[in-house]
Amino acid sequence: MDVRQLRYFAVLARELHFTRAAAELHIAQPALSQQIAQLERELGVLLFDRTRHRVRLTPAGEALLARAERIVTEVERAQGEMHAFAGVVRGRVVVGTLASIAAFRLPAILARIHARYPGVELVVHEGVTEQLVGLLVEAKLDIAFVHVTETNLPPSLADPQVVAEPLFTEELVLIMPSDHLLQTRTSVTPAELHDEPFIAFKAGSGLRRVLYRMSAEAQFSPRIVAESGDLGTICGLAAAGLGVSLVPRSVAEAHEPTIALVSLATRLQRTVLLIWHQDHQLSPAADTCLAFVRADVAQHPWT
Repeated sequence: MDVRQLRYFAVLARELHFTRAAAELHIAQPALSQQIAQLERELGVLLFDRTRHRVRLTPAGEALLARAERIVTEVERAQGEMHAFAGVVRGRVVVGTLASIAAFRLPAILARIHARYPGVELVVHEGVTEQLVGLLVEAKLDIAFVHVTETNLPPSLADPQVVAEPLFTEELVLIMPSDHLLQTRTSVTPAELHDEPFIAFKAGSGLRRVLYRMSAEAQFSPRIVAESGDLGTICGLAAAGLGVSLVPRSVAEAHEPTIALVSLATRLQRTVLLIWHQDHQLSPAADTCLAFVRADVAQHPWT
């Protein structure tokens, strides 16, 4: 048993899918299967139940996971510290992000990090705010980009140890097919959307919460005809005439002219935050990336 095998095991335990885990580890799927099988032979236990349709941890796998994650983390920190003594920043940094940030703003900043610190391996994990905050609290992410549609983090996600630094605020707009009856309006009230079919973002997202809050204040329940975890898909469904949706203005403008966008008379907005956990000891590489991002945003404002 070596650290590499434990790392492979930990990633597979998180993904519970050989293809996704192999892609994250940048190895072939057969090689991952071989390493997991070898680890099981060395330990004399099965770590995963494998069927044709799913992979799940056995009780032995669950017992090993907590130790494996601690071992891998400590080894990576030790390596990072030694590289820091040598004057070279190396290591693996896991960055959580929303899909809307990953598509439009994150690539440029990650490219600048890579140019400055080529020895840092950047792993991007996409999700919704609720998932990302949870993973950060569990120390499965080093830093994350999330958003809120309220002044503070939602109570269900709030943690006194989570540091949240605002990066920018933007308007949430209504998108619809380019031939929609409302597309010529400068703004619409939420009450006017009473009978509209909605395309919603998946459960756990801030965009879904703000949709329900907006409709509740206008005294109606949104009629959701489709939902997706991908904003590009949502914009495509709106362009095809399936319904209307609430999305950040930057996302809507990126998909013009296939869709029309209209402001809401009741202004809604989101604030994008950079978050990290002050109680977690970041590796030198993660700490360097956090400092880089904070300085970079000041030089390249996310307006």
